[in-house]
Parts: sequence; structure tokens; C-alpha cells
Amino acid sequence: MLSKLTAETSMRINVTASDCLNQILSEMHPKETFVPFREAMVEGPCSFPPFSDEFLAERAYFHNSSLEDYKKHMAPFLELLDHLSDYSEIVLWFGDEPFCKRNTEVVIDTLRTRGFQGSIVLNIVNEETGVILRSKPVHIFSGQAKIKTLLNGK
Repeated sequence: MLSKLTAETSMRINVTASDCLNQILSEMHPKETFVPFREAMVEGPCSFPPFSDEFLAERAYFHNSSLEDYKKHMAPFLELLDHLSDYSEIVLWFGDEPFCKRNTEVVIDTLRTRGFQGSIVLNIVNEETGVILRSKPVHIFSGQAKIKTLLNGK
């Protein structure tokens, strides 16, 4: 999934809310690399830290899936996590409803706990068109309360 990188985009990667939004944005921005976040964190347990071995086993069990199958399903995002140091910027593309807000919180918290040092931009988008409704920088070391405020449009 991450093999589409070019010298022009190798420092930036985009994380999207779904495979559908991933497809829309890939067509709109063909030189960019997009990685879908294929989870629904509003449902089921979520252990800390996100995407630890315990987290992955817990989520696989919740989805009635083998750990191997769950890892395959999440492979593009897990691959990104294994290569965070390759990027200076991550752009998040998520909707504005509670489902996406929760997923965004988990992605930001994952980047924080993994020690991502680059910049993060959050694009709140119309998930059917890819049109940006608002865009804000994210400061991941400013705490969970600040992340919730950011996601609520303040």
C-alpha cells in the first residue's frame, strides 16, 4: 500500500476514514499516498496503548476474527505505524460524525503513543465527496481534552 511513494510525497502520508473515502481522495489527488483506517472504534473494547499486541488481540476477538485475519485487514495502517519515522507530516481525512470522531481520537492517540514527531493536519471532510469542511493542525502532546475540543470544531 505504501509503495506509491515518490520523492515529492515521501515525507507526507494521508490517513482516511474508510476504503471508500480512500478511493475518492486517491482519484482527486493521484500523486498522494492514502492509507485507510479500517476500524470502528465506537464499538467494542479498546485497550491501551492503541495497536499494541493486547489491543490487536482484543479487537480481533471482538470482530470474531483470527488475529492473522485482523492484521491483514488492518495491514495498510499497521504498515504505516511501522514506518512513522519516514514521515514528517500526516494528514488525517475524517468525517464529522461521532463514528469518525472516535476513530480520529484513536489515530491521534496512536501517533502520540508511538512518538510521532512530525506535524499532523486534520481535515474534516464530506465523506461522500472528499471536500474539506475545515482543516486544523493537531498538536498531539497537548492532551486528550485538547483533542476532543479540536474534534468538536472549536
